[in-house]
Amino acid sequence: MDTNQTAPHIFREPDVLLPDFCDVRTVFMVVLLIEVLALVLTMVIPAATDDFWNYLAFISMFMQWIGLINTALLCRGRNWLNRLELKFALVYSYVMMMLVSFGVSVGLLILKDTLALDDITAPLVDHFLLRVMLISAVIYALLLRYFYIQYEWHRNVSSQARAELQALQARIRPHFLFNSMNTIASLISFKPESAEKAVEDLSDLFRASLKEQTFHTLSEEIELARSYLDIEILRLGDRLRIEWQIEDSLKEKEIPSLSLQPLVENAIYHGIEPLVTGGTINITAIRDGDYLVLTVSNPIDGSATLPHKKGNQMAQQNIRQRLELAYGNRAEFNSNETKHSYSVILKVPLERVL
Repeated sequence: MDTNQTAPHIFREPDVLLPDFCDVRTVFMVVLLIEVLALVLTMVIPAATDDFWNYLAFISMFMQWIGLINTALLCRGRNWLNRLELKFALVYSYVMMMLVSFGVSVGLLILKDTLALDDITAPLVDHFLLRVMLISAVIYALLLRYFYIQYEWHRNVSSQARAELQALQARIRPHFLFNSMNTIASLISFKPESAEKAVEDLSDLFRASLKEQTFHTLSEEIELARSYLDIEILRLGDRLRIEWQIEDSLKEKEIPSLSLQPLVENAIYHGIEPLVTGGTINITAIRDGDYLVLTVSNPIDGSATLPHKKGNQMAQQNIRQRLELAYGNRAEFNSNETKHSYSVILKVPLERVL
């Protein structure tokens, strides 16, 4: 059985141009970067020590006003901008930020005498508006260029991840079909009616599982698992018992497709089938804070005498890789083995990032 822990993650972010400027961490970074830039610009101005701190205070105040107003506007308009075609989003963002720089600069020039800023702004008066607009033009161009590069990188990573996710999902289907057909073959000679019913169940199951979906609701995953269990119950009879403990509030939450059925399949083939008297598989889904915790447990017995094939651990490794691609390091895949039981635990965020 596979007892490996979660492998290194691949983090994935939303495919949007602009970051969340409403987030307090983003606002903090804006303030910090502006202050660093203000310090650099102040150092360019030749001045005595006392004047240096006055200039730094003034330039910091001026730039923070521009930065925070831009941040507020980008926060308010982010959803609208991200829905626009990329080139329009870039142009609108650039024009808006330039207008903010122009407006704050003009406002300062108008209020300069009222605020008694002549002494402080003396070195900055010559071509003040032109300087501000040129500096703003360069900074905003670099900033949007950075956002664009990040956007393209995230989009490429997301596309690659989705392709790998679908490929990994497809790999598990032949494995499942092979085991199911063996089950049906074992029924044909002595339970032909049950074999016919199993073929119908298998057809219904594959019709659902072959849909091009990388995510299912928990309810859909449970139905797939139940269809598979109906096939196995025909073969194992009373030796296979199932106990479900599913929180109703979680049934519409999404998890990667074919996450539950392969674990149930492993529990049967490596847990129930080797036991003479069979056993009970426990399937639970509970909420743990902002996470959905899905657990599949089966009994084991080291003294079991019935033959069974050793698994190739493909199912667990497959699910682990798909969790990494879908959630990065926000999901967990763990297993726990005791003397009499084996459990696999999936812990995924209730809200996923696409």
